[in-house]
Amino acid sequence: MVNNTLAPRQRPVGVTIIAILQAIGGVLEILGGIFLLNVSTVAAIIPIVLGIIALVLAWGLWTLKPWAFWVTVVLEAINLISGIISLVTGNVSAAAVIQTIIALAVLIYLFADRNVRAAFRT
Repeated sequence: MVNNTLAPRQRPVGVTIIAILQAIGGVLEILGGIFLLNVSTVAAIIPIVLGIIALVLAWGLWTLKPWAFWVTVVLEAINLISGIISLVTGNVSAAAVIQTIIALAVLIYLFADRNVRAAFRT
């Protein structure tokens, strides 16, 4: 008897770390939005929505959904470009430098590690 099912995929450790950090960021965004409810309902909506999106992305990374790989690539590319623009325009801050380094590291990891691409089957 031939087993035609695909072997279960292993989640690379780096993807696990990115998913956990994304989930933590999502929870913090939601909490920040909840605290903003006392100030302005309209101002609270944006971080709450972004937090929910971050949690969905974290779940997608955790469960190795191919769309989560590509959404992460796009978001990290935006973060990288934003960080570079901040650095080039003279807005050098620790946050801009850290944002740029993390975005670059995540992008390199996602594309350089064959196990990541295989896990997401992209």
